[in-house]
Amino acid sequence: MNRKGQSERFAIAMLLVACAFWGMSFNWNKEAQEIASNCWVEIGGQSHLKSLGPATFLAIRFPLAALAWCLLFPGSLRSWNGTTIRAGVAGGLFLSVGMLLQHYGLALTSESLSAFLTSLTVLFTPIIAAVFLRHRITAPIWVAVGVATTGVALMTLYREEGRFETGALLGLLCAVVFSGHILVVDHFGKREDPWRFTLAQLSVAAVVFLGFAFWRGASSLESAPGVISEAFRSSRFLLLTGATVVFSTLVTFGLMFRYQPQTTPTRAALTYLTEPLFATLYAWMASGRGIEMGAVVGGLLIIVGNVVAEAFSRKAMRSDMAVAPMATGSDR
Repeated sequence: MNRKGQSERFAIAMLLVACAFWGMSFNWNKEAQEIASNCWVEIGGQSHLKSLGPATFLAIRFPLAALAWCLLFPGSLRSWNGTTIRAGVAGGLFLSVGMLLQHYGLALTSESLSAFLTSLTVLFTPIIAAVFLRHRITAPIWVAVGVATTGVALMTLYREEGRFETGALLGLLCAVVFSGHILVVDHFGKREDPWRFTLAQLSVAAVVFLGFAFWRGASSLESAPGVISEAFRSSRFLLLTGATVVFSTLVTFGLMFRYQPQTTPTRAALTYLTEPLFATLYAWMASGRGIEMGAVVGGLLIIVGNVVAEAFSRKAMRSDMAVAPMATGSDR
């Protein structure tokens, strides 16, 4: 295998690591928000039960992540230019809007339906790339996409009753926005330094989440400091917040923005489908929650879809390597 093929395989392996942490972070986020949703605060001499909304938790997580990135990688603060700002604004807006849609959609529908709809990035990404960017998507890749999407459906929808409500619509819009984010990362990631690119996106997302949290909670700003203070008194909340900042933000997005540009958007979207697989395995290991047969079959189909894509990629590379010497000889 040539150097390009080895580089792409390593990039996909790093994206799988990111997916593993994203899968685990589903439980971390859910538990942290449950803790923050049961806080008693003192207002006007009386105790009231208040909670942090999804946007407020994101407004805590991302500013901390951006600050930590600056401290860990001070070089990311240097040599910013117009391209860096454009890349950060484009990527940060898609990222933050997608996450807001995902978190608020999750609050209005089941976890399984939300996970399935979010995973439809694997369908929207090649469609958007083909229509707007004129990317050519080959038949074997479409087969891989279809197999893997069926797998996600089996993993997440086998307990559903077929209902479709506001939360489902938000989840569907989330998939479209995340597909746009994948294409933005593919476009700018090939041109921009990954360390600056990551900091720029984290910073823009932090500003969006802070602004949205203040706007959304304008009527309850009086209680917000008390709720946050009360939540952070919980050692478990501190641990979970630290885990989401370090592993499901710094590590995951750092790996995504560094390595996704080394493969195609569609191949990256296929790789990201392993997130619910990791989430299911983590829930099984951490809480002993059983895995039903639908989830097992679905997980296998996700793996098969990725194997098909990997096998086709290798075949295409071998064909290119076989043609290259002939073309070189004829040119001489």
